[in-house]
Amino acid sequence: MTHNFSSLVFLLFLFVASSYAIQGAELDAICKQSKNPTFCFNLLNSIPGGATDANLVDLVQYALDVTRVNLTTTTKLIKRLIRRNPNDIEARDHYTLCLNRIHQGAFDAVKSTEAILKSREFYILNSIACGIRTQIDLCIDGESPSDTPYNDTSLLPAYASVISEVVEIIVIISNLLDK
Repeated sequence: MTHNFSSLVFLLFLFVASSYAIQGAELDAICKQSKNPTFCFNLLNSIPGGATDANLVDLVQYALDVTRVNLTTTTKLIKRLIRRNPNDIEARDHYTLCLNRIHQGAFDAVKSTEAILKSREFYILNSIACGIRTQIDLCIDGESPSDTPYNDTSLLPAYASVISEVVEIIVIISNLLDK
């Protein structure tokens, strides 16, 4: 009896896991929706074992892991920029805002996105993931539409752009999971 139950649970697991399995055509469809398909293909194919051996949930988790690493690197950059600009009030204010938005806001949004992913509440995954990008946008563009974006010549805008591209992929995949 236990053997039959174990077999049934295993078969159910295989069915559920395979229902989210990624196919080559689906990878194409995901990446064609992104603003930078080459970046998307490179990111998703960099998952250990390759994208075609993963399922959609695995791809989102991998992209969240990449996002966390990029947020950590970006936080270190911002802290260096704050130290380098002690007398430039505008720069210091901008980088302090970014530190709060990225170090606190974006990291919290990643944690929330992971929690939603683990609970398999795919219907709200998209909006929670968008919160990561919102924090990045607030850093780069300012907190108000009337704010003039800081003329940042550092690497911060490039770092933020990479994070936004990864989050875009998370949002695209979350739309597929919600179907």
